[in-house]
Amino acid sequence: MVDHDPHGKYLGKDAETLSTFKGRIDSILRMLEDSQASQTSLDHRTIAKSAYGKDFHSAEVLHSVYETVHTRLKELSRVFGDQIEAAGLAALVADRGYDGVDAEQEARMRAIQERTERHFREAQKHSGGHGNDKGAGSKDGKKAGY
Repeated sequence: MVDHDPHGKYLGKDAETLSTFKGRIDSILRMLEDSQASQTSLDHRTIAKSAYGKDFHSAEVLHSVYETVHTRLKELSRVFGDQIEAAGLAALVADRGYDGVDAEQEARMRAIQERTERHFREAQKHSGGHGNDKGAGSKDGKKAGY
């Protein structure tokens, strides 16, 4: 049996491996943006309330459910795209170190982190508080810095 170092002794992070990984991440992100699941595509897929009928309670309920699902799909698309982009940025940080990341990339990572945190907090608020995670990165709830 091989002992594994929890600090990544067997984790390869040479530039070629990380560049390949980053390229795959970028490719997945482009595929998402070109697909029917892209944020832009989902934004245009709306159905007017009148399409379900007029003065018909079940039609109003159906429209409300459709709007809820549509909103959640748009959210999922955005969050998924953000996470793919964050993985690519993390690969750059692993390759270059924190000093090798420019201000724009750092700002993108912070923006993604803030949106993800907001999304998590909103979801928690609407789920009755299940999953009492105190925050990202530590046992005491303090945020991990970049």
